[in-house]
Amino acid sequence: MPRSRSASRRGAILVGVLWVMVFVAFLAVVLRLHMSSVVINVRVTEDKAAARMLADAGLALAAGLVRAGASDENTTMPDTLTGSLETRSGSVSLILKNEAMRVDLNTAQKPLITGVLRAAGASNGLSDKLSDEILERRPDDTDPKEGENPSPTAPRQPKEAHPFRSVHEIALVRDMPEDVAVGMDRFVTVSSGLEGMRIENADPALLEKIPGLPRSVVQAIARYREGRIDGTELRQFLSDIEYNTADLAPSWRVDLSVELPSGHREAYEATIMVATEDELPYRVLDWRRLADDAK
Repeated sequence: MPRSRSASRRGAILVGVLWVMVFVAFLAVVLRLHMSSVVINVRVTEDKAAARMLADAGLALAAGLVRAGASDENTTMPDTLTGSLETRSGSVSLILKNEAMRVDLNTAQKPLITGVLRAAGASNGLSDKLSDEILERRPDDTDPKEGENPSPTAPRQPKEAHPFRSVHEIALVRDMPEDVAVGMDRFVTVSSGLEGMRIENADPALLEKIPGLPRSVVQAIARYREGRIDGTELRQFLSDIEYNTADLAPSWRVDLSVELPSGHREAYEATIMVATEDELPYRVLDWRRLADDAK
């Protein structure tokens, strides 16, 4: 009987030791998985930081391309520029598009604003109402027109302006539907400073919706893009369009694609201002990270 109790006690101790060993092994597995996760997170964080530094280098290259093009008086500056940069740390490719290809919410003429709203899904009646709301945010021209005598008894008070600082603020306009605000994003800017836009490079969906734009002009732009007419013929069609501009904006939208040797990829979109009289080579007006693909 004593021998049986002693054997049972040793068996219980052995089972207890085995459970302790199983628990320790479990903790070791959990710790290993946790450390692996920490290592992966650290690696991803390092890759993101390296990608951001490469993107910053890409912006400097973008500004250099703009300044190089602007300094050549014998070359017409294109609306779109491309470039790439290869380093031991990775590569970055970029596409620059001038903001004159978009409609400035703060300065564009009403037909362009109305066209953007309709292209984004607003009805004709709603687009007219919303375009008035957008224009209402601009300051009044308080200077008397030529030949007009200002009344001393009824002085005009300048209206307080509320310019858009970001295209996302369009969602704050009274009665603006959310889906229309989202749809406007691809057509608009707040940094070109132009009353018009480069109509020949406008989005086809916008061209179809600009009120008063002659159908012959829309068709001429389509033929130009197909290579059926040249630039000289196209300019003849555009010569009477008041809100068409040949000017370039000082701001550019830059799409950046970054890839690291590890296979990690990221994409960014930035808007930069490049002005010849500025003491800085460029200024970043907007920046957003679009996507990443860590491997």
